[in-house]
Amino acid sequence: MKKLRLKELESRLQQVDGFEKPKLLLEQYPTRPHIAGTDMAFLKTALEMARTAVYSLHKSSTREHVQKKAAEWKIKIDVIAELRYDLPASYKFHKKKSVDIEVDLIRFSF
Repeated sequence: MKKLRLKELESRLQQVDGFEKPKLLLEQYPTRPHIAGTDMAFLKTALEMARTAVYSLHKSSTREHVQKKAAEWKIKIDVIAELRYDLPASYKFHKKKSVDIEVDLIRFSF
């Protein structure tokens, strides 16, 4: 097995043109959640690529919005689990070492 440098691996992972309908698609949108609509844009792309379902984590406080978007796209949505996620501090100005947030594990299907 060939070892890849991080930049080469990132480059290869971004080249998904060769996959018409992948069996598994993992995405992590590269921006902070406060940039409106980014998570939904990535979700829509995942739904366009998926064969049967997409699993995604979303803050529980946004559940109604996510459900509204799924209905708009005519996608079935099931909240599989309500979880708590320990989000570690990312920046020096964060006052707490971590924050416990509520998230939903959601299955989107066709």
